[in-house]
Amino acid sequence: MTSEGLKPRWLRLRARFVIFVLSGVALVATAMAVVSHQEASQALLDSSQEHLLALANSQASELARRLEKVSAPARDLAVTLEVVGVASETMANQLISQSLVANPRVYGMALALAPYSFSPDQRAFSSYAFRSPQGLKIMDLNSPVYDYPSQNWYLVPALLGRPVWSEPYYDEGAGNILMTTYSAPMVKDGKVLGVITADVDLGNLGREVHSLTVTQGGYAFLITRQGNFLASPKDELVMRQSIFSLAEELNRPGLRQLGRRMVRGASGVIRLNDPLTKKDVWLAYAPVKGVGWSFGVVAPEEAVLAPVADLTRHQLYFALSGLTIMGIVVLLMVVGLTKPVKMLTSGAKRLASGDLLTRVTGIRPGDEVGELAHTFNTMATDLHAHVEELKRKKQQLEDSLHRIVLLENIETTLSKFVPASVKARIDEAPEAPDLNKRETDVSVLFLDVAGYTKMSEQVTGEDMNFLIERYFSSFLDDIYQNHGDINETAGDGLMIIFQDDDPVQHAVNAVNTALAVGRKVAKVNQELAGRFQPVSINIGVNSGTALVGSSRFEGLAGTRWTFTASGSVTNNAARIGALATEGRIYIGPETAKRVGDRFDLESIGPQRLKNVAEAIEVFQVLGAKEA
Repeated sequence: MTSEGLKPRWLRLRARFVIFVLSGVALVATAMAVVSHQEASQALLDSSQEHLLALANSQASELARRLEKVSAPARDLAVTLEVVGVASETMANQLISQSLVANPRVYGMALALAPYSFSPDQRAFSSYAFRSPQGLKIMDLNSPVYDYPSQNWYLVPALLGRPVWSEPYYDEGAGNILMTTYSAPMVKDGKVLGVITADVDLGNLGREVHSLTVTQGGYAFLITRQGNFLASPKDELVMRQSIFSLAEELNRPGLRQLGRRMVRGASGVIRLNDPLTKKDVWLAYAPVKGVGWSFGVVAPEEAVLAPVADLTRHQLYFALSGLTIMGIVVLLMVVGLTKPVKMLTSGAKRLASGDLLTRVTGIRPGDEVGELAHTFNTMATDLHAHVEELKRKKQQLEDSLHRIVLLENIETTLSKFVPASVKARIDEAPEAPDLNKRETDVSVLFLDVAGYTKMSEQVTGEDMNFLIERYFSSFLDDIYQNHGDINETAGDGLMIIFQDDDPVQHAVNAVNTALAVGRKVAKVNQELAGRFQPVSINIGVNSGTALVGSSRFEGLAGTRWTFTASGSVTNNAARIGALATEGRIYIGPETAKRVGDRFDLESIGPQRLKNVAEAIEVFQVLGAKEA
């Protein structure tokens, strides 16, 4: 476009320059103010969340301290009576009455002795002292309709041999109030002598939680270890609904997940729509140590964001004031910059420094300076286009390299989980692998840890995980050396598939693996002697034709693929393994037929297998035959 036909400017160069510069300054100042406001707002929001979580933690800790003051008298009295015993009914009444008077937070206390421990001719003895409007009262809990040794507050601590808190319940025998009970067993020389209890009036506790000041429009609540509402701003929820039933009623999966985290003892802050007020709120929750409850505080979002709104107003005032001052300063700086040549010089410097988007504006064409400005802008545009093209190609190359690295990482990671047989099929036809089930002659080995359930009850979860990993890792190399393919794992067991072009060879490989497992288990038992009980691993092997390939299971959450061997060969292998005990190796008749010339076998006779019409002969592998 040429300068012919353009009207002359009505503003002089100085005025135009001042207007352009001030507009740019205003834009930069606004951008800086927006960034600063966002960062400060996020910092205030984080601070508000931390304050809300600190409030939940402090209240949960305070509640735990109060409950500890309730449990301590029962625990102390149980320890004392383990030593001195209970001489008489008068003594029992005096002890629990004195403890009740000395501990005003305790609503009631019971001293319940084990059957026939008070006297040989008296089966039960239980004294209960509690507070009433008429003062302290004492009653005998034993009656034909109330067999206290069968009640949970007595039975659970007596069986566990340690103190427990009961789930809140409504007491209809004495105070007729909502309460929870702390039960401490008296144990001497491994024998339970009785139980000391301390009751908490949950009505008072609920009122204290309800009266807690969180924020304007906020509230606090308390749930039990089963998710039942123990304190809530709505009385109709207390001990009538749980956080899980409320989630089901409102179809709120997120609320159900929150309830699971709370009853598991987690703490945190979450934003959600309040099911009670139907407003967006921030909820902080923390566990009440010792009793298994969870304490929550809820604050409306507008209350949490109130400091952010105040900050916004203050920053707006400061931004306007700063922009005004900056405009005056810029005006004073650019008054002397009146010549277009200086604009071109400034543009050239910016271009040389790498700002390829710089352009010289405000200079009309028609003279040498206008032509120079047009040439400068054309050059900057072309240079920017070339640089952007180079950047685009460079980014494409980097993206391609990144995808290659990512695919290699994915392949490396998936190779740890994909069975070798699946890899082999993919290698045969990478573009369209055939994963459909095929009839294949295989040997299937099932192994499981004997007494896994009992062992898991006797050791910690961490130790159990260590044992399983230690034993299974010891014979992993033997599985791979014998060309076994670990197909399924289930906590205490493995399913391993052996394949080979020679049907005898994969049967031999399976039995060799079973014997190697036995040796490795014995070695690990010796290494862990003194720390853990020895482990036995029972094994079953069966050979024959099975359908080997993928199975697809589709559901609302997505599609799940598995690669396995199915059919009677697999089912019978699992059931043969179930027959094995004390670390024995049992094999089916087809496997025995294939490997009988290489291993010492002993028939245990025909065996009935579950859901198999006819009995099949099962053999025990005693070891490899000498060459």
